[in-house]
Amino acid sequence: MIQKMFLIQKLTESGVIAVIRRLPEASVEKVAESLVAGGITALEVTVDSPGAFTVIRKLAEKFKDHAIVGAGTVLDAESARLAIDSGAEFLLSPSLHRDVIQTALRYGKIAVPGVLTPTEMITAVEWGADLVKLFPASVMGAQYMKEIKAPFPHIPVIPTGGIHLDNLTSFIKAGAAAVGIGGNLLDRKVIEAGDFSTITAIARRYVTAVQQARG
Repeated sequence: MIQKMFLIQKLTESGVIAVIRRLPEASVEKVAESLVAGGITALEVTVDSPGAFTVIRKLAEKFKDHAIVGAGTVLDAESARLAIDSGAEFLLSPSLHRDVIQTALRYGKIAVPGVLTPTEMITAVEWGADLVKLFPASVMGAQYMKEIKAPFPHIPVIPTGGIHLDNLTSFIKAGAAAVGIGGNLLDRKVIEAGDFSTITAIARRYVTAVQQARG
């Protein structure tokens, strides 16, 4: 239990979970280095990415003292098990899957299923979820998240999908434990140009925005 609490603290520490999705495998390590240098402490590699499980293993080993590494877009127990075997400390899903939650719990990892409604939210927790991922967050908005959290103040929520610098503050102030950010954090043109210092600068802007919103 103490280990799980430590992992959850690490997951939400910077307030930003970087979603690494379908990037060229050769550039992922440099991208991850740039994100960590910018203050991000949680890296999510989606399992639909090239060589996802190999990438998770490499990043988990490389950043074990600096960031927590997990798997995203986990839709079934087999993918969950493979991700955990590769070193993933958390499993994020865009939807609600009981077998994924159970697999995470079986191995002492963090389960973060995707939810949208109050019923899905409380069901996820009843099934053992540690946190929930509100998806797609930007479609519903920060006010929706604030309203849905009102009857469930004890459930940590990670809004994901369409989060950017202009709406991040509103989600944090509405009670988000952290936010998941993909494309708005990782500009593919910047990555293709090898401009990793820009990625670090962008990451730092997001982390700073979270810190300021948290007060």
